[in-house]
Amino acid sequence: MRKAVAVPLSLLGLGVAGLGYATVVERNWFRLRRFDVPVLPAGVRPIRILQISDLHLTPGRTRLINWVRSLASLDPDLIVNTGDTLAHPDAIPAYMHAVEPFLDRPGLFVYGSNDMYSPRFKNPVRYLWRTSKADSRRALPDLPWQELGTAMTSAGWLDMNNSTARLKVAHLDIHVGGINDSHIDLDRYDQIAAPA
Repeated sequence: MRKAVAVPLSLLGLGVAGLGYATVVERNWFRLRRFDVPVLPAGVRPIRILQISDLHLTPGRTRLINWVRSLASLDPDLIVNTGDTLAHPDAIPAYMHAVEPFLDRPGLFVYGSNDMYSPRFKNPVRYLWRTSKADSRRALPDLPWQELGTAMTSAGWLDMNNSTARLKVAHLDIHVGGINDSHIDLDRYDQIAAPA
């Protein structure tokens, strides 16, 4: 009888521990990864690019907002936001406050699916048998992605969703291209295809 009760209780305890880890530890474990990508000719001073991705921001995420602001100490030459910025309809002011220290620098952005569609609970085990591409989406976006784009372009950042552009970054004139989110079939590589 004890064994019959111990197994379900152990599984319940494991589930609670996993949920606790995901909602307390993982949610507040922000990461900065550094990579050197040697693509410039020898003797050319390197540039520093800060990529911001997957913030899934809500208005009350003060710790995350302050962490993003602290990245200004890295003194990046270019900021690239690769999407999934929002997780709440009222998060745009919080995001703009987070990136405020970078708004005097060149910036680029593309949308992620979570800039258009609010988060929904998903069983994480499902990733073992299917990809996120199979997820069904609501017919219309329910997050203010257009307002997010307007806020960033008003700050001087370039909207790179299925687009190309040239810009000055530090001492370099660079040509860039970006695509919209491929998880929801908004990527249009044919619109940015060109020789490097």
